[in-house]
This record gives sequence, C-alpha cells and structure tokens, in this order.
Amino acid sequence: MTGLIGMALAVVLSLCWYLPGIRAQGKNRVLTRKDYWRTAVVYGFCYTSLLIIATEILWDMIADRAGLSGLKREILSDFFRAALLEEFFKFTGFLLARRSLKLWRKIDHIMIAGLIGLVYGVVEKAVLGNPAAVLIGLAIPMHITWQFNQGGHWYEYEGAKARNDRPGMRREMLMAVAVPFLFHGCWDSGLDLVLWLMDKESVIAQAVSGGQILAMLILGILYTIRTIKKVCAIARTCELAVREEQAVRT
Repeated sequence: MTGLIGMALAVVLSLCWYLPGIRAQGKNRVLTRKDYWRTAVVYGFCYTSLLIIATEILWDMIADRAGLSGLKREILSDFFRAALLEEFFKFTGFLLARRSLKLWRKIDHIMIAGLIGLVYGVVEKAVLGNPAAVLIGLAIPMHITWQFNQGGHWYEYEGAKARNDRPGMRREMLMAVAVPFLFHGCWDSGLDLVLWLMDKESVIAQAVSGGQILAMLILGILYTIRTIKKVCAIARTCELAVREEQAVRT
C-alpha cells in the first residue's frame, strides 16, 4: 500500500514540475503523446530503470562482500552506486531515445532527457515506499532538473560538433556528463552526512546538521525554480526549424 501511495505522489508531483515545459511550447510542439509514452516505457522504464535496479543490487552484493559499512560505505555508494550507475543509464537512455525520435530542437532534447529522469524518479520513490521521503525528494526533483540541463547541454554539444568548435564541444560535454555526476554524488553525500550528524549526541553536530539541511533545501529549491524557468523560456521561444536543421542535429 505504501508503495502505491509513493508512486501516486511521485507521478503527480513529478508532472507538476515537468508539464510546464510542454505547455509553454504552445502550438509549436513537435513530439506527440505517443513519442512521450514510448520514451517513458521503453527508454525510461525498461532500459534505464530496470538496468539501474539490477546493477545497484549487484553493487550492494559486492559492497557486502567487501565488508563496507557506515558513513564510508554511504559516501562510496553515493558516488559509485547512485551517481555513476544512475547517471550512466539515464544518459544512455536519453541518447537511445534521441536517436529513435530523431530530435533536432533544443526543447525536445530537454524534455526527453527530463522524461527519462522523471520515470526513474517515480520508480525510485515507489521502491522507497515512504510518503514523507517522496514529498521531500520531489519537492526538489533533482532527477528531472539534472536531466533537463543535461538535454540542453547535449543539444549545444551537437551544435558545437557540427561547427567543429572543439572548445565548445569539451565545455558542453563536461556540462552534460560530468556535472550531473558530480551534482548527484555531492547531493546524496550531503544528505547522508546530515543523517550521520543527526545521530550524534553532540549539540554542535545537531546544529551543523540542521544548518546543512536548511542550506541544501534552499539551494535545491532555487536550482529547481531556475531550471524550470529556463526550460519554459526556451519552450516559449522555440520555432519550427527547416528540415535541413534536423539533418544537422541528427
């Protein structure tokens, strides 16, 4: 029952963050509902989510055999279990969807990448089965916002590649691949550090944990709002390009 509640909350709250980018396109939409559903089921769930679950189970088995425990295990897991595995499969899922749909507009790169993150975020929260964790996690929907930014930067990378702009290619590749990994690892590590400090009896540790979680929440909310506003601005200004542009982008 709690899993179903968590999934329902995850879907509703995720769509609240995701749909403004669709609505802001107005009549300039190119992708159909069928494209979004296919992406969600095939690339978001069957590819990305299931492979993440399988490889994270394997990671846990290896970590158990290695005898890792405590904060050390949590931090390593944050970077190499969560950030590395999850970002790898979300990114490659996006690339597969991009190729299948022949994306050629920036806003469509953004929305499809964000959809991959949305689907995995819903699956993750359903597995957690904790409504409180769902509300906190989806009030700051990092899986969606990281992938929104990733999709936009990958579009810019492809543009730099077409222009043979090597500095631009390196910069956009870094923003599309390395930054989501680092953000993810640091975000999860910060949350685990807060929990670790909360378990301490020291008043100082408790105060530090409180200040840290407050700072993370403020920064996370600001990052989320800024990202959604940027996505909507790109969506409102998008125009239907000529088909020659599509050939360049794919």
